[in-house]
Amino acid sequence: MGPPARVPLPPRSAQTFTTVCQFCIVGCGYKVYKWPLGRDGGGAASANALGVDFRQQQPAFGKWIAPSMHSVITERDGTRFNIAIVPDDDCSVNGGLASVRGAGSAATLYAPDGPTKARLTTPLLDEGDGQRPTSWEEAAALGAAVIKAVADRWGADAVGMKFFDHGGGGGGFENNWAVGRLFFSGIGTRTASIHNRPAYNSEVHAAGDAGIAALTNAYVDAQLADTVLIVGANPYETQTNYFLNHMVKNLSGDSLSLKRGAFGGEAVEKGRMIVVDPRRTMTVAAAEAAAGKDRVLHLQIEPGSDIWLLNAIARIILQRNWHDGAFIGRHTETQTFEAYQRSSLMMDRPRADMLAEAAERTGVSIGEMEKAAQWIAAPKADGSSRRCLMHYEKGLIWGLKNYENIAAIVDLALLTGSLGKPGTGVSRLGGHQEGYVRPPYPGGRPALNVDEAVRRGAVKVYWVGGCNPLLTTLRAGTMETAFKDRGALVTASLRASKGRPIGERVAGVVEAMKQGGMFLLVQDIYPTASSRYAHLVLPAAGWGEMNLTSINGERRLRLYQRFMDPPGDAKPDWAIMALFATKLRELYAAEGNSLLASRFLDFDWASDEDVFMQARYAFKGTAADPVEGYAGVTYDLLRRLGSNGIQTPTRIVNNVVVGTARHYEDGRFGTPSGKARFITASPPYPGYAAKVEAQRKRYRFWINNGRSNHIWQTTYHHRFLDFFNERMPIPHLEMHPEDAAELLIAAGDVVEIVNDVGRVEAMAYPTDAVKRGHTFLIFGQPRGAAGELVSDHVDPATTIPYYKGAWADVRRIGPRPELSKTVSFLPQNVAE
Repeated sequence: MGPPARVPLPPRSAQTFTTVCQFCIVGCGYKVYKWPLGRDGGGAASANALGVDFRQQQPAFGKWIAPSMHSVITERDGTRFNIAIVPDDDCSVNGGLASVRGAGSAATLYAPDGPTKARLTTPLLDEGDGQRPTSWEEAAALGAAVIKAVADRWGADAVGMKFFDHGGGGGGFENNWAVGRLFFSGIGTRTASIHNRPAYNSEVHAAGDAGIAALTNAYVDAQLADTVLIVGANPYETQTNYFLNHMVKNLSGDSLSLKRGAFGGEAVEKGRMIVVDPRRTMTVAAAEAAAGKDRVLHLQIEPGSDIWLLNAIARIILQRNWHDGAFIGRHTETQTFEAYQRSSLMMDRPRADMLAEAAERTGVSIGEMEKAAQWIAAPKADGSSRRCLMHYEKGLIWGLKNYENIAAIVDLALLTGSLGKPGTGVSRLGGHQEGYVRPPYPGGRPALNVDEAVRRGAVKVYWVGGCNPLLTTLRAGTMETAFKDRGALVTASLRASKGRPIGERVAGVVEAMKQGGMFLLVQDIYPTASSRYAHLVLPAAGWGEMNLTSINGERRLRLYQRFMDPPGDAKPDWAIMALFATKLRELYAAEGNSLLASRFLDFDWASDEDVFMQARYAFKGTAADPVEGYAGVTYDLLRRLGSNGIQTPTRIVNNVVVGTARHYEDGRFGTPSGKARFITASPPYPGYAAKVEAQRKRYRFWINNGRSNHIWQTTYHHRFLDFFNERMPIPHLEMHPEDAAELLIAAGDVVEIVNDVGRVEAMAYPTDAVKRGHTFLIFGQPRGAAGELVSDHVDPATTIPYYKGAWADVRRIGPRPELSKTVSFLPQNVAE
């Protein structure tokens, strides 16, 4: 179905809601207009809610409603409404800009007569004859009884979970708090993992150990910096409006007046950008277009050599005396700086030798390293210190030696004093918005590897929420085998006990578990690859269907207002957690175990705000990373603050809630001493990752992976929407044209990517954006996920995998096939 010939206008009487985009971490502000079908506004400015005269031609970047910004919804009572979702001009984050993802949010709303009819609307139970609808009462009674039986017999750690820990459309403070209350405070399991990881861990432990939060800067700092350093990230495509509304203004010189106002007589000029990325990404091209090629430095690094590069740049800075000695003396623990010089910067080796090896390992010339060091730290023409804003993301986080990769860039920021002042910071760029508000994880570091526990049979009941591990985990094929084979034993037990009392049914499930079975619950908004194997499927409410709160990449906390009903019987995640907690409390109380029953008290929330407020009083965060702390914040305050919200952490000063624009302006870091720590980072030694090294020697191509501008993560909503699905119906593999020609591969051909872990099919996309021997694969496309190729190597310090470390061979299968429009796991949607 094509777009409508006419997009209706909201009348002046339309309900207006403030919200934030459900997708990436940037968190662009939007306005939602809702009005009854058939009661449209008029073209005159006085006749529509936007206050625009639509009788006149509007400019391309004016305020108007595109077809993708409009939808018609049906509420639970059958009432139909128009919904228009348009970018908010008053939001400082995006300033009225919309990404291709955010601008299509209206199309993602549930409509029983539209492509999103695929949404889950009722709980499902598989008793051996396929998944059938069931009631919440039956689902919770069975699920809670199984969880209790497993915990009683094998201990709490036999209950495994893999859940979202983020914000936006995938979680929020409210849902995260409820998940943590159930699994950590209630059940007490350590066998917990975070959506895309095999364990329950931070991706930036080294930053925390250094006393530095994951998100340190304000977005305006990207307009104020002299240089923006981007390591392992592609912000044009994955943090689009942070790049366009802030970084590009700096690169083009549009923020010069802002700089002059902020820095007085300090020398200012339009910004520079350094991009460390093996590919020539759209970020590199767009930055060059904005600033000129002479002000953008692209360092096309070889895989696994990040520490070499960052330490070599730091060595140059130190030996040229460009480091910030005053900052180091006042704000860092001196003994850690001494260790950093010895271990990381290899001060016992001649500088020329160290740099020569770094150049060989990284593929980056010494001259390029010298230029990077100069742009990061050389004093400006008037002698003032250069302001450098440092950002990193999955290329570094998912690289070889996760812990020390992060340490290397944090150390570089400390060396140059790039923290606690305008135009500086060292922060991850992020994927999802953030919403990590949970009770403390009951385990330690390194966290348990839950993926391996599932594969070897230690997990007896596994609850997956808001994620799809069969597309995103490493060795995804073996995970699917575990789901299928172990789940089949439990399914057979449920078939045999159909119609029997619940106690008998649970006893049968336990017997199946003794033989290797696993009971699987999947909680999501759509059917997924993972939910196909679930014994219980639980339908969750999505973005716009509940009130939720999250922070973006500059810690900006806002209220995402509810403006429509969830479909069918779907519930907010927090309500599902509360339902199961209530059942568990009743089960323990019935057998007289008041101690365990008491662990499931205080789940009697009546609203989203009840959860928010309970979490506000109980959540403590950590000293190193208190970013989600929100003292004094209420829904009412957030409603008044609109799409600009308030930056966390917050504090109360003279009865006024005050936010934090950027961290460490007070000079105090998150360690007991209040001073930051340098964390040593040494390049990988031979044999460090034996499986990966063997793969690298055996196969021809490095299979890099990442995201695309047009789709979100595992294609989520987008696999159901023609606009997105037609642009990426199958995963594509970027490869160098000369490599493709040698293998007789043409653009659009289907190729097989195969190694000792698995195989993936993709469409060939020859481009010189990648170097010879390098390729790039979209990571989570349902028709072929990069996780099928990634080994089970993890950093032993953090249990973070080397997701970027896969090598494989590529061969041509044939020409591009004809594809169905819809990628779906619903039988009725397989072909259209």
